[in-house]
Amino acid sequence: MDIDISELSRMCNGQWDNKDFVTVTGYSIDSRTINPGDLFIPLIADRDGHEFISSAMEAGAAAHLFSHGERFGPAIKVADTSEALKRLGREALKKLSATTLGITGSVGKTTTKDMARSCYATLHKTWASDRSYNNEIGLPLTILAAPDDSKFLILEMGARGIGHIRELCEISRPQIGIITRIGIAHSEYFGDIKKIIRAKGELVESLDSGGLAVLNHDDQNVKNLKERTSADVIFYGTEGGDVVGGNIVLDHELKPSFEIESPWGNSHVRLNISGEHNVANALAAASAALYSNVPLEEVVNGLETVEVSPLRMETFLSSSGALVINDSYNANPMSMKAALETLVSSGRENLFAVLGVMAELGEESAARHKDIGEFAELCNVEVISIGVQEYEGAVVASIDEAINLLKNQFFLDETAAVLIKGSRVVGLEGVADSLK
Repeated sequence: MDIDISELSRMCNGQWDNKDFVTVTGYSIDSRTINPGDLFIPLIADRDGHEFISSAMEAGAAAHLFSHGERFGPAIKVADTSEALKRLGREALKKLSATTLGITGSVGKTTTKDMARSCYATLHKTWASDRSYNNEIGLPLTILAAPDDSKFLILEMGARGIGHIRELCEISRPQIGIITRIGIAHSEYFGDIKKIIRAKGELVESLDSGGLAVLNHDDQNVKNLKERTSADVIFYGTEGGDVVGGNIVLDHELKPSFEIESPWGNSHVRLNISGEHNVANALAAASAALYSNVPLEEVVNGLETVEVSPLRMETFLSSSGALVINDSYNANPMSMKAALETLVSSGRENLFAVLGVMAELGEESAARHKDIGEFAELCNVEVISIGVQEYEGAVVASIDEAINLLKNQFFLDETAAVLIKGSRVVGLEGVADSLK
């Protein structure tokens, strides 16, 4: 979104000295990734972003915000750069004529975002971030990056406490809200499942009576949120609802085919992503698009050609013939169980899982990791655990040790399948790379 510096100053309630008139063509909070024409927004976190203003300007930034220190060329002074970013996102949204979708849940947010974008983009100019920009920084940056002629704007919404999603909704004013599943995730911050449900429900509470809530019929925690919205409601699921997926069959790459039944018609779908649990995410995306008058055949086309964000249910064969499932982007108890079930669904005789820590579980951590270890045992999956004793199995101290164990002590032939999964902090994609 191209905006001149005087207008930006008004939008973020800042002070511009009426000199050095420039037009901003992009927005960045990282001086290392500046593109010519960007507005550099220095945030204060572990480091004070103001230390990098001069570097950002030298790299080609057109202007910068600042709350203290000196100007380096065209600049707008604000009281707080973080609050200014939120305000810019809120004001930029007013310049768009796009319908805004918000997506939240304990699992499946990013994949559902990617699927919804693919469904809408078959007919309409649609914008969504390629990354998991789902907080008070990423969401306004996604809005600011949207082309002026966007018809649909798809935003992922995460939360680490009560009120976080409400704040994101105040910035983005979604007309459509999708909730995937609700379970234990980030319990270090929330404390218990009731607070997680309360926080995720802030999305549907923000919708007005002319909006739409798309809710998972198969998850009672999500289904009950119908009582917290005045918007229209569409239920989706594999066990019932308005938009239903049935007759699910997995191919040799674990990509599901299914029959979709809806008030807008029925069709066969072959997903372009592995994992039976992704049928539900596809139904969520389809429900929103169908309600928005995207024809069923275009929705199916979008689902069958979707390109999802990296490190999510990527499947490939190793040189020895083993099936590798790289789902290393992140992990919580719900997604870990779904990934293990996908591993089992491969039908391979010898099943292995390289598992890293599930972060941010607080007091629940030890018990939840133990539960996953026991579930893996029930599934006859041999676990290689990187530093997590509760998983049991073969416990190693590093990724390199896990790779060595996989390659030298396990038989990764055409009878084997390997799952790689853990929270982002572990960086488990290195294990998958070693097997390619």
